[in-house]
Amino acid sequence: MKNDFDRSRLIGGHAFYHFGRGAHVAFPQSPFDEFGDIKCEDEMARLDNFAIRLQNQPRYRGEIIYFAGKMAGDRLPKRGEAEARVERIRLYLTKRRGIPPASLVVISGGYSTDFRIVLWDRPPQAGLVSPKDYPGLKEIRYSKAKLNRRDYRCGV
Repeated sequence: MKNDFDRSRLIGGHAFYHFGRGAHVAFPQSPFDEFGDIKCEDEMARLDNFAIRLQNQPRYRGEIIYFAGKMAGDRLPKRGEAEARVERIRLYLTKRRGIPPASLVVISGGYSTDFRIVLWDRPPQAGLVSPKDYPGLKEIRYSKAKLNRRDYRCGV
């Protein structure tokens, strides 16, 4: 079976693929943004930039990969804290910024030494980014404190 595209070159962080008839499509090779345990206002500013990018490219898909790990100040995370944070991000993008829920994909990357979020903007013909591309940990230690989801609203 013949492959319908062949990889040609890497320019400016994008791999260009040739789909025949002279069409070249650039797939991002690096994330749009990446951040850890930051303040709500800083997180919203980064998400605003991501939302603007997705609104300017309506056919693109937003991929949010999250990794559970230590929070700021070397604090152990609570069970479910990473999931609560990524749910807040998803709600902010869909409810406050108007990104269609169907154009967002949330992927658990597993565990890392520190909590982090990686934002990708990808064209529809590009496959999903694999969290296996990121080195991770097999397991992490959690705090014994109970999770209160209201603590993670951040104005959303």
